[in-house]
Amino acid sequence: MKKHRMTLRGAKRSVLSTLALLTALSPLSLSHPQSARAAEPYLLSQNRTVYASSVEGANTPDLAVDGSTSSRWSSQWGADPQWIYTDLGAQAAISRVVIRWEGAFAKSYKIQVSNDESTWTDVYSTATGDGGVDEVTLSGSGRYVRVLGTERALSNYGYSILEFEVYGTGGVNPPPVNLGPNVALNRPVKVSSYEQSDYLPPGSTLPENGVDGSRQTRWSSNPTDNEYYQVDLGSQRTIGRIILDWEAAAGRAFDLQVSADGNQWTTIYREMKGQGGVQNIPVFATGRYVRMQGISRATSFGYSLFEFQVYDYVNGDPKPVYPITPLPAKSVVTEGSGSYLRNDITMPQPKYPLYKSDSLQKPLPSNDWWQSLFINKLGNGIITLPLKSKFQSQGLGVMTPGSGWITSDGKAVETGTNFDLTLMASNINTSSMSNRVVSYGDYSVDTVLSDSQTEDKMKVTFVKGSPYIYAQFSDPNSAEIYAPAVTRLFNDANAAVLAADGATLTADHIGIEVTNTDGAPNPAQVKRYYALNAPAGTVFKRIGPKIKITLPSGQNYLSLAALPSADKLNYFYQHGYAFVTDTKVGYTFNESTSAVETTFNTTTTLRRSGFPNTTLMTLAPHQWKIASTPLTDMTYPSIRGTLKVSEGNSFKTNDKFYGIVPQFTEPNDGGYSRQQLIQQLGILDQSTDTTEELMKADAYWQGKTLHPLAMGVLIADQIGDAAYKSKFLARLKTALTDWYTYTEGEPSYFLYYNDDWGTMYYKNSEFGANVGITDHHFTYGYFVFASAVLATYDKDFETRYGGMVEQLIRDYANPSRTDAQYPFFRSFDPYAGHSWAGGYADQDNGNNQEAAGESLFGWVGQYMWSILKGNKTYRDAAIWGFTTELKAVEQYWFNYDNDNWIPEYKHKSVGQIYGSSQFFGTFFNGNPVYVYGIHWLPTSEYLTSYGFDPAKAASLYQGFVTDNGGPETDWQHIVWPIQALSDPQAVLAKWNPAVLQQNEAFNTYYFVHALASLGHRTKDVWATGWSSATVYKKGTTYTAQVWNPTDAPVTVTFRNASGVTGTATVAPKSLVSVNPMTSSGGTQQPANVALNKTAAASSSEAGYAASQATDGNASTRWASEWNDAEWIVCRPRRFVQREPDQAELGSGVCQGLQAADLR
Repeated sequence: MKKHRMTLRGAKRSVLSTLALLTALSPLSLSHPQSARAAEPYLLSQNRTVYASSVEGANTPDLAVDGSTSSRWSSQWGADPQWIYTDLGAQAAISRVVIRWEGAFAKSYKIQVSNDESTWTDVYSTATGDGGVDEVTLSGSGRYVRVLGTERALSNYGYSILEFEVYGTGGVNPPPVNLGPNVALNRPVKVSSYEQSDYLPPGSTLPENGVDGSRQTRWSSNPTDNEYYQVDLGSQRTIGRIILDWEAAAGRAFDLQVSADGNQWTTIYREMKGQGGVQNIPVFATGRYVRMQGISRATSFGYSLFEFQVYDYVNGDPKPVYPITPLPAKSVVTEGSGSYLRNDITMPQPKYPLYKSDSLQKPLPSNDWWQSLFINKLGNGIITLPLKSKFQSQGLGVMTPGSGWITSDGKAVETGTNFDLTLMASNINTSSMSNRVVSYGDYSVDTVLSDSQTEDKMKVTFVKGSPYIYAQFSDPNSAEIYAPAVTRLFNDANAAVLAADGATLTADHIGIEVTNTDGAPNPAQVKRYYALNAPAGTVFKRIGPKIKITLPSGQNYLSLAALPSADKLNYFYQHGYAFVTDTKVGYTFNESTSAVETTFNTTTTLRRSGFPNTTLMTLAPHQWKIASTPLTDMTYPSIRGTLKVSEGNSFKTNDKFYGIVPQFTEPNDGGYSRQQLIQQLGILDQSTDTTEELMKADAYWQGKTLHPLAMGVLIADQIGDAAYKSKFLARLKTALTDWYTYTEGEPSYFLYYNDDWGTMYYKNSEFGANVGITDHHFTYGYFVFASAVLATYDKDFETRYGGMVEQLIRDYANPSRTDAQYPFFRSFDPYAGHSWAGGYADQDNGNNQEAAGESLFGWVGQYMWSILKGNKTYRDAAIWGFTTELKAVEQYWFNYDNDNWIPEYKHKSVGQIYGSSQFFGTFFNGNPVYVYGIHWLPTSEYLTSYGFDPAKAASLYQGFVTDNGGPETDWQHIVWPIQALSDPQAVLAKWNPAVLQQNEAFNTYYFVHALASLGHRTKDVWATGWSSATVYKKGTTYTAQVWNPTDAPVTVTFRNASGVTGTATVAPKSLVSVNPMTSSGGTQQPANVALNKTAAASSSEAGYAASQATDGNASTRWASEWNDAEWIVCRPRRFVQREPDQAELGSGVCQGLQAADLR
């Protein structure tokens, strides 16, 4: 036995060189064979499961075996003894232990071994520890190796270890592979290109960087697919292994090729679903030259490699031969007169859903709360509230995060990552484990954690809103709970059980009390309680902070529940055997009452007779505030506000839909000027009159162009400006038909269908709509809305391209569960009540959404299309989604009821919602105008739903002013409509079109004056029988706006709490204003903007003057002389002579002859 001190720098160099090799050989391609086990000792503890007696802050025990001296485990302060031990996975012969101490080292400690985690044998001890690096040569055997600190060197602190390394033979970690030298190191390189961008330091992406032996440098190509990286090995060699160490810009599809002369190449390996990272690929080939030939990229950047390594073949290693899969042949799919691209491997591709059962086929759901399980071997944070979970190296970490705490800058509310306990199966080899999604419901998912593709060693069911997690084990002796923060274990009488280390208890449930720290800037201790429910006859054994569980033969299940308080243990035990097997959401819209009902159905299987087959669920504020199902008195605090508990397998919520129209009728307040509006429409005209201004390669930004044009069409229709209406419709048609049609070789304006997930996206996306499946509902809401407006006035477009419009609807808001192409409501989380922007939810705080307004507008687009088409399935889906998400936005983005956020959060809005946090900021800028404004766009009539209660809308605007340090100085075109929800006159008093975004000025002007005319939205009166109607109140006057895009008249019935108040029949293709408190006779027509306006004609027959066509009298008429080329025009405001001999009115000709009148 020998102790040896090294300098930390020397120690770090030594360990990192070893760890770099092990990392390079980590089994990212686990199917590739490894060399035979070496006889000499090697590192056994790297990335193995590790446990500790306590944890200080975020310095968890796994950080002591992660291969990095930049992280550490540290124990609680001021307490002896403390320990850390690693599970090697199987018995091993131990020959050496290396402890790399941080400053808080042990003066006295022991090294111990065990095979059962209960009985420990000393193999080394010292009372003269002096920190630094301790290398201890010893002899011992066991599966578990522990460092037991008995006396701290620094009395005010604890113990802190940078790295804990165990060497020997055995265990489950494979020995190092005998590779020999990297024969590509510093060899000549030839590349297709290397990136030279202004933002990069000179020389940072040179070709030679990929073979310099350093991960601090890299080669990066230009951002095109057909790129290569080629190394000259200097002579013909027999090659046994190629290692690609990718930077984030990896290859999605690529070939590895060899050549004797650098001209004729043989493909020896083809990757079609590259995930990046380190790819360690055993091969057997001969050649002097080796290259990576790119086929398609994983990102919008080029290909980027830290290192390209090549090793000679080692005798005795396998000689793999890989099938070279043919590249898919791209195809064009026709949809009406439109089309889209498919099977083009050169298109940007989303991450491949690798971690799933083969039985799960596309379409796969994305943009929910659990999809990180598809793309990451252990997933990311699984936020179900009241629970927060995550698979880690030790197993499934679980916590009850509570309402969270404010960050030091006051801009975010976080809930921390200090898990209360970990659930695990001890028969899983943690070095090779991954998760595998096996099934899912509308708000649940089943996944397996295992080191085997054929044995489900631990199956876990997560349910959104459930206080339970359900687990099943292949080995009934393998279940265990690790809880370093455990305070006590207790029974129904709240009496302590399993108090002594090594104690056992035969029971079917126990309570667990933990005392943890919350992770706040000034950490506070929090106490939480859990119930562990198991079959009768289960044996619980306490070993330090571990609870080892022996389940009866054939009964391999348990449930874990978060308790609202310790005294609820028995209640949660009673419901702990109703295992959730499926979840479904149903909704209905009642056209005769405008009621929206949502039903949440949870299917359970009873695992133990004699107990109720009913589970418990928690309702979030947007649910319980409108729930019609009785609730218990139990609650949990959460980041979303108070959660209330429901007992039973079903509950209902009831809301009402108060309508949406696409635009307002023409304002009539005294300050409104049609002439000024027409001037502003001219700016829209000028801003879209070239292809460069009209067409955008990124569909999101295209949507930002489509929306003002669509709004311009509707306004032009209202004011009778046929020229602008025609012009804007033509531009909509140009843009939309281009996007809805794929033409061979076109670079940008087309759509692509991905078969891995079942999703439609576009080639160029600044925000990851392609590679990340992000923001589809934002982007496609613009497209579908614009398409609905265009199709209202263009039957040809509706007929020929309607199928492409519905492809987009089915992608982001599909109400069908049986669609072979697209999943059920991709973007919408029915339990959370709102959509998510991220495709994968691959953050530990869960998925996120920033733009609440654009999310709502996605429903508006679907709704407008459904009204036009008479598609009640789409209509009901859009009504349900909009009504539900509006409630969620009010509760979680704006906290309209002032009862959901912790008092330390002082803002009136959040910028971003995450599953378990919220943030006052955006992805692009943290200024208050953007944090608030991102939820206030696009400007359209649906925004008035924020203002049903003008006082709440006023408070929202005032919150912005306070955070902004004064009124708005930017984004006035977005802010002013929100201020107008409560005070349009205040906006008109400061009106200055010069400060507005000019192409949106017309829309802001129209919106504000409309509210000045109509007042504010009201819930006093609502429409039935026809849903596209909204009601406003100004003083005591009610006014309804009704939209009918169809080809036939529609009748609307208005109601209040007492019954029917009035009816109106609305003409086809019209948006009208009616009094909802009376029954209007006849068919309501759009306002006749030509009434009593000056008219001129090419000629007039005697007695039939042009003025008689605009006098509102159907018994008079204009008649021309008896010639063909005759015309009549009217002058709504002003006469403009644009060209010689051509008279036009304002910005267009007022046309449209009827038998006796011009309207």
